[in-house]
Amino acid sequence: MHAYAQPGEERKWLEQKGVVCHDVPIQRSPLQIQNFKALQALTRSFRTEGFRLVHVHTPVASILGRIAARRAGVPKTLYTAHGFHFFTGAPLLNWLLYYPIERLMARFTDILITINDEDFQRALKFPVRSKVTYVPGVGIDLELYGSREKNPVNTTEKNITRNQLFNLPESKGEESIFVVLCVAELNANKNQKQLIEALSQLGDRAGNIHLALAGTGPSVRALLELADRLGVQDRVHMLGYRRDIPELLNKCDAVALVSYREGLPRAIMEAMAAGKPVIGTNIRGIRDLIADGTTGILIPVDDVAVTSKALYLLRDDPALVEAMGKAGKERIISYSLPAVLQEMDTIYTEALKGSASQVLPTTVHTAVSGER
Repeated sequence: MHAYAQPGEERKWLEQKGVVCHDVPIQRSPLQIQNFKALQALTRSFRTEGFRLVHVHTPVASILGRIAARRAGVPKTLYTAHGFHFFTGAPLLNWLLYYPIERLMARFTDILITINDEDFQRALKFPVRSKVTYVPGVGIDLELYGSREKNPVNTTEKNITRNQLFNLPESKGEESIFVVLCVAELNANKNQKQLIEALSQLGDRAGNIHLALAGTGPSVRALLELADRLGVQDRVHMLGYRRDIPELLNKCDAVALVSYREGLPRAIMEAMAAGKPVIGTNIRGIRDLIADGTTGILIPVDDVAVTSKALYLLRDDPALVEAMGKAGKERIISYSLPAVLQEMDTIYTEALKGSASQVLPTTVHTAVSGER
């Protein structure tokens, strides 16, 4: 297998797995000159390798990869849409720009794979060569997000570890801190301001609810300033870029993701695998995962009052937290890595049918993505 993407830290891991990696200057902005160079490089390489199947990901890389595959005469092209930029409630500009492009590129696509119901229903109307199908995400290692506490420890040791993880203050009296974790890039789309505003609206009723933001991004300063202005700076903890997400999930009480746009958020799948209830906005992708009232709570985008009530409800009902966490672990099984790999194996086998009589080259297929 070959993989084409911008240089990234995953390259060494992929090469250890036997994947041949190609660094290609694919840029997120579609009109950058580097993308034309990337298209030429992809076309040349596809011709040289003689691929039978190309599988493309991410918006710009999927366009370049499909054009290159057509130019190089690749028999089969698959595309996984991780979330169309046109969706219910999306800006008109997104519809005017991305919708016609995706419809056009569908003519160069044998199998279009979607990962949420809204995209699946919309893609059914596209002129895809063979079919549109649904796969539950990219697969998640359920064991990785199970309990991390292999050995029992006393309460004091647990609190110290938890406090250090989230930069929490020492608990006052008998009231324990209720930690709500948000794992996401700190940007406008992820909308962490809704959580900070909800925390402020709760006031003294929920002084022990703390918000932990794991991630980096352009909104760091704005979010810190907002927390300071609203007087909740002591209950908003910036964790920065973290590699210990499974441990953070194990030690938090609940998880929140209040984005404006998602495809099928891995952050929520990881939270469910860890047995945590999730507060999420009622949008495409998130509502595919959260069963409202069963595995978590769906809230409207930008509705601070409802968000506050959701935080308060979970803080005050440990039994509900436990029940939602248990239900989430059961629901997420169908999104596990083995389940997804089995579905992808079926899709690849189907895509390659009809070419069995051809000589099978050493390189069977390739993956093209904007990021590695």
